[in-house]
Amino acid sequence: MLQFNTAAFTIATRFTSRFLWRLNASLSTNTATIISESKNDVKLDDQIKEMMSNITVVDKQHMTFDKLKIKMCNDLNIKPIVTEKIKKAQSIQEILEIVKTSSISQDDILHILRAISIWINNNKETNSSTKINESSVQSQTKVNDTTSENSLIDAEDYFYQYYNLSTSAMIKNINKLAIAGDRNVKLLNYFFKNIIEYHELLNTKACSNLMFGMSTLNYSDERLLKKICKDFIKSKNVPGNKTNIVTIISMLKSMALVRYKNNVFINQLCDDIIKSNIKCSMSQIANILLSLATLGYHSQRVNDIIEKYIPNSEIEKFGYSTRLNLIWCFAVFKTLQNIHAESVLDEKFVTKISFIDIKNNQNLSHWLKLLNINGYAQYALNNYSGPLLNNEIVSHVTSKRSKQKTAYVEALEVTLKNMLPSTSHFNMNINTNMGFLLDAEICVDDKFNFINMNSDSKSGNFIKIALLLVDYYDMCLGDTDYQGLIKLYRHLLECKNYEVLIIPYQHFGLEDKIEKRINYLRRQLIQIFQKRRE
Repeated sequence: MLQFNTAAFTIATRFTSRFLWRLNASLSTNTATIISESKNDVKLDDQIKEMMSNITVVDKQHMTFDKLKIKMCNDLNIKPIVTEKIKKAQSIQEILEIVKTSSISQDDILHILRAISIWINNNKETNSSTKINESSVQSQTKVNDTTSENSLIDAEDYFYQYYNLSTSAMIKNINKLAIAGDRNVKLLNYFFKNIIEYHELLNTKACSNLMFGMSTLNYSDERLLKKICKDFIKSKNVPGNKTNIVTIISMLKSMALVRYKNNVFINQLCDDIIKSNIKCSMSQIANILLSLATLGYHSQRVNDIIEKYIPNSEIEKFGYSTRLNLIWCFAVFKTLQNIHAESVLDEKFVTKISFIDIKNNQNLSHWLKLLNINGYAQYALNNYSGPLLNNEIVSHVTSKRSKQKTAYVEALEVTLKNMLPSTSHFNMNINTNMGFLLDAEICVDDKFNFINMNSDSKSGNFIKIALLLVDYYDMCLGDTDYQGLIKLYRHLLECKNYEVLIIPYQHFGLEDKIEKRINYLRRQLIQIFQKRRE
């Protein structure tokens, strides 16, 4: 029987000022206080342990338990690695262990505990066959209480020095951590949470400094990012406040590094650049465009900025690296012209930038961009007759996949093996010679029959479909969207006459049963087929 103490079902609403500080400090270490409607304050760590000690192993209804996990994961604002752990959990105990050992926000912890409480209440009658060993629970609780109290004391000692800091002082401390390269997650979470809760309007400098700190440490909080963008717009519109181009560049560069996309905020900044009297050099505009392209942001505003600041006649005045980045941006924006491609695919330019890259040990990034542009010139440009890359200078390299991406590609291969007649009906890990690997490709005829990829008897009516997996790091935070690089890949593949199926990680879980992944792929492929025939 899944039984809980009544304290495990209620959320704390009353705290003394001293205990509120304890809550803020201890939440950063995931041993926080959270629950109590009584006069006594109960710590979150104690609550979780109490819940765990009061849970017995029972013959659960797996269907309802799976629904609980899915609902929690869909509603939570947490990293995929934590979501996957929750989905794999076989019991409530395991979920609570994940809550204790993972870096999860207070709001998400509250959400998890509420969801579990509701689920337990709804399943009390069906899970009432066993009892709890009271003596074992009591002895374990004593040990847990002692350990938890020690943890809380340690947290108090650690965070007490920061308790009375102002918002500006906390931001300065974040920047100190960034400059020192100290990615102290506990302390950062404490600062982030307090800055969000103070509800003070951050000035433009504070916003820029916070963005810089998060991007340098590669650690961010989406709620704080949203506040930064909102406060930045409000602050810059205060009479007497002026926003310089250096601040705008810093903000956008930091957003690109933490993968945070806020279209309302970016629209506002673009309008300022177009309409205001802010003085911008061409190299500064090139930096802005690179950040926007990285985030996959494109609108008429971007076209207006390019038209205003970067005439085609001025392209060759840029330095080698800046020129290459700028023209790569044009490829992402789908505005690249023949003159642009000729400018960077010329053998003299390629030789020069290759020499610079070897000297700085940075050749891969530039080579990948050159291959992207070379592919664009070959397949996306009309009547291009300019130079193309010499493979003896720039080989057909690709970027190395992350472990997470590799796991998704392997899951896709297993899925295709079980879905298609044989392994000869699909290809995996195809080097496109455009700077990236195509995860998989298949072909279907005009009756939606899968075709052997090695067959020489393909009719002219067959449809070539590219399968492109998108994991968590290919997506933007905020206004959820693919990053610019994925959009460029898709465009290049479409120009090579592929129908492109983007497979988001949210719909292709590694923990999903293979039947579920097969059904998902079939539905998506049928949609492509039907759309093609319309």
